[in-house]
Amino acid sequence: MNESPEEADSDRQSERDESHESNDALSLSRRTYFEALGVAGLAGLASVPEPTLASSGIHSVGNGSYTHEKPSGEGEPPATRYTTGNVGAPLPSNDWWSSALATQYSENLFFHPGFALANDTGLKVGHPTTWNYPNEDAKMNVQRDFTLGHTATTFSDTRVDGHSDWSVTLKWGSGTATTLTASLTKGSPYVFCEFEGGGAELGFRTAPTVWADRGNVLGLTHEGNHYGLFAPSGDDWSGVGSATLTNGLSGGYLTIAILPDGTSSTLDTFERYAYNFITDTGAGDATRVSPTYDRDAGEVRTTYSFNTTNKPESQVGGDATITGLYPHQHKYTDESLLGYTYECPRGTMETVSGASFTTTHPFRGVLPFLPDRGSYDDSELASYVGDVTAGYDNGQGSGTYWTGKDFGRMSEAAPIADQVGNAGKRDALHDAIRTELENWLTADGGESQNLFYYNDQWGTLIGYPDSYGAAGDLNDHHFHYGYFVRAAAELARTDESWGDDGNWGGMVDLLVRDYANWERPNRANAQEPADSPADSFPFLRNFSPYGGHSWAAGTAEFAGGNNQESSSEAIHAYAAMLQWAVFTGNDEMLNWAAYLYTHEVCSAMEYWFDVDDQNHPDEWGHDTAGIVWGIKYSYSTWFSADAEAIHGINYLPFGGHSLYLGWDSQLAERNYSEAVANDDNGGDWDYWQDIMWNYRAFSDVSDAKSMFQSAKGSYTPEAGETKAHTYHWIYNIDAMGNPDPSVTADYPLAYAFDDGSETTYVAYNGENSSITVTFSDGTALSVPANSMESSTGGDGGGSSDETPPTAPSNLRSPGHTDSSVDLAWDAASDSGGSGVDHYAVYVDETRSQQVPAGTTSTTVSGLASGTTYEFSVTAVDGAGNESSASNAVGVTTDASGGGDFSQRVTRIDGSDGDTATDELSFEFVSNVGSDWVDVHYTVNGGTQYNYRMNNPSGDTHTLETSPDYVVGDFSSGDRIEYYFTYQHDGTASDTGWFSLTY
Repeated sequence: MNESPEEADSDRQSERDESHESNDALSLSRRTYFEALGVAGLAGLASVPEPTLASSGIHSVGNGSYTHEKPSGEGEPPATRYTTGNVGAPLPSNDWWSSALATQYSENLFFHPGFALANDTGLKVGHPTTWNYPNEDAKMNVQRDFTLGHTATTFSDTRVDGHSDWSVTLKWGSGTATTLTASLTKGSPYVFCEFEGGGAELGFRTAPTVWADRGNVLGLTHEGNHYGLFAPSGDDWSGVGSATLTNGLSGGYLTIAILPDGTSSTLDTFERYAYNFITDTGAGDATRVSPTYDRDAGEVRTTYSFNTTNKPESQVGGDATITGLYPHQHKYTDESLLGYTYECPRGTMETVSGASFTTTHPFRGVLPFLPDRGSYDDSELASYVGDVTAGYDNGQGSGTYWTGKDFGRMSEAAPIADQVGNAGKRDALHDAIRTELENWLTADGGESQNLFYYNDQWGTLIGYPDSYGAAGDLNDHHFHYGYFVRAAAELARTDESWGDDGNWGGMVDLLVRDYANWERPNRANAQEPADSPADSFPFLRNFSPYGGHSWAAGTAEFAGGNNQESSSEAIHAYAAMLQWAVFTGNDEMLNWAAYLYTHEVCSAMEYWFDVDDQNHPDEWGHDTAGIVWGIKYSYSTWFSADAEAIHGINYLPFGGHSLYLGWDSQLAERNYSEAVANDDNGGDWDYWQDIMWNYRAFSDVSDAKSMFQSAKGSYTPEAGETKAHTYHWIYNIDAMGNPDPSVTADYPLAYAFDDGSETTYVAYNGENSSITVTFSDGTALSVPANSMESSTGGDGGGSSDETPPTAPSNLRSPGHTDSSVDLAWDAASDSGGSGVDHYAVYVDETRSQQVPAGTTSTTVSGLASGTTYEFSVTAVDGAGNESSASNAVGVTTDASGGGDFSQRVTRIDGSDGDTATDELSFEFVSNVGSDWVDVHYTVNGGTQYNYRMNNPSGDTHTLETSPDYVVGDFSSGDRIEYYFTYQHDGTASDTGWFSLTY
């Protein structure tokens, strides 16, 4: 069939639509609500009628549950799915070809090096090769070279007939005797086609130049693009010299190859593999990714394999094919390259042949948080921690995304509260996370919101209220649920039982599976998450195994293909998965999480940041992509044109997972400088100030510190940040230097930092027993169970010091209040050569604080009133060796006194002329106007001494012990128990007992 005038008009309109495409083309896509609604619109969401509650169909998973009953009034993905009987749920949304599932035909499908578009005639095919630059974008041309059609008919729709890890088979005429199928594979230059009830017709825009005519095989060029057509033997082509080529295809199959050049030798090479069909029927394994996280080597090895069906004309046996490798692949492989290349929107594709190829990427680690080694003022940091709100508090409205952001805010702040000794704030943050998370992970019969619904038509969990099309279009599940999993990991880090499958771990696993199911579903099994979780979700929903990164749009209904904006939030999702795997002991999940994290990071560096300045076109006026599309890069976001937002959305959220942003300080400088140059205020940040400061620390930490100090009293933290975390982040980078990408470790939660003169080694042990983490430069770090350890070496070399320091001695408590305990000890010594690096403070046998060497005192705050705690201290040397514990000290915090009083006891020097600190000062502040107060105390359980407190000053009553007055002259280790009797409304009232160890 020749191209009809209507089809030609459709082509031209499609090209016009593509060239003027904007990022708000899909109204429910990520963050479009910001533009469409504005502030008033967000406020107006409250007027939307509340959905009715889900009352049945609830399935329990441990302590949690989900529902099969969608709350009335809520959205869900399209009920019409364009599939044949070979394909069923769970369906792979968020892929490069997912528009074929949701639309009658498809949107543009960018399989690189080619593109395709299904319509009623068949399949339009082209080879984008040139760049243009509309509206801050860099996009390759999208122009059809020809339409592959059927000689007998046109079609009412196109359906997905099969798929595997990075390939898809489309079918026209399903259920009839006149059909066309076309199989497209990411990275493959081949399109494999099969016909029933007729032959093939290729309608070109203009007559192609045929430079090789071998009867059934043609080599041709159309407007600079080269193709090979490979029909069965004996099936010769007709129409040579015209714009329409036809072939009766008595054999019923055809291969079209995009050729890298127009030479006969190249045609020969591609013909050898052209009859090895990569074709999917149902959910098959025509393409398959297999990663291995090698802990000892500190690397991720990934094998990409093909399973082909070979036609009689095949000239190579087995499953061999030719495929193009993206930069994130060919830079990390030792495979022999063919020498043929293609230019595509991701840069230069190199080609290999064979049934498989393997890449090897270094795995550089993830930290759950940064250590306490910052150059900050401890009291200032503690004050910022005290200001952190424990509870839902971002002011942005409800929904999965903003709830997730708040989870992230609290999850990053809780460990810092622990480091400053504010156990009360730490516990309050954990309690707030736990309460909100458990609410979301439970679908009660009386609930209509803050629950998860399972849609079995697509195979997905949807949280209501959703955000930014997460329900109706299946957008952004990795962005949103990644924050939920991060929060769950923070709880499991400190409470292992919480993450048990029988408690809340089973529901968290389902959230992970929704965006990153690490097992391929067996669609012959029942589709019920509670009973068959692996079979209820598609394989790696958001992640594109061949593309090396995630896609955000669920149905991908864009002329520009699928897209992803926030590379950093995708990375955060896989880092959260990795931490969850470590803290719950799931090695299989960990293997896949390490692969996903590593590749998402590598792709972010290649395609969003263009680390080597090779993948973005030189003529484009930008070095950074705010959004990566199938066919283009956009210097924009879905929600703001501000340069601060464009760059910042690919930085946030900051945490121990985002250290990759500091691997290359020159790149960090280049990227930051571009943001400054394009910012309306020239770098006087006013949108996400703290996000920009955090990133600036990697290229100029002094500037980051200066900006923070100048604005710390007036700025408003970004919704997922806190002032405590920003201060902690910048000043830790100041103290340790940038993360060192040249050093890996044999444990996933470990990192090395280099400030130019020395290396700092950090590891968090998520196991229940001590481990030794060995870094690739030979340094060994001993890490106690469920705790973080760090040490600093002069040149980063390995340490031969295996001798731990002596234990700190004479641990004592000089004073305490109703919420804090002061501790002091005598210094430890180290004979192993690396020196004491820091002290570890334990509260009830759990590590609470890290105190720098040279400091032998601290305050543990945030404690419960009227509660007895046991304290001990160890010393850790520069090689990571930890001493035995000091003497244990038990201290009871002051009771609240029902609001009647507060009290404090401190160590003081005596008045007997000696120089020892061997006395106590008792202080009692009455809130009820007591005329007198008595103190009663015993020493080591002996005689009780009773004294009227002297020197009243208003409501403050004090008594200082000394050998000349009352019993004192205490020795280290003495246990003093005491209580007060105070006058109240003419009667005597007793407090409860308190205790301290001298």
